[in-house]
Amino acid sequence: MRKLLESPSLVNLQLVADYLESAGVRVSMLNEYQGSSAVVPHGGLSVWAELWVREDVQYPRALELLDAYRRQQDSPALEQWRCVHCMEDNPGNFEFCWHCGKERGE
Repeated sequence: MRKLLESPSLVNLQLVADYLESAGVRVSMLNEYQGSSAVVPHGGLSVWAELWVREDVQYPRALELLDAYRRQQDSPALEQWRCVHCMEDNPGNFEFCWHCGKERGE
């Protein structure tokens, strides 16, 4: 296992974890229950939630995907889209319909 990322935000870390898992990269989250603790009383160490890649051979792919994820998050807001399956509107950054789970453009 190799550490990929740490963050004070468990929500953001979970979003990255889900993104990686959907691309076939197996990850584990550590210290997820310590994420709200700013400082550990013993030694004053910062303990943030961590995201680890389970298989070392997947680490380079995880780095590529993380870079792509960050670029996507930094890009201007995407236009809303309508699911052709259930006709529900979805935010531009959704790849799957929030309502029926179908992939965008499917």
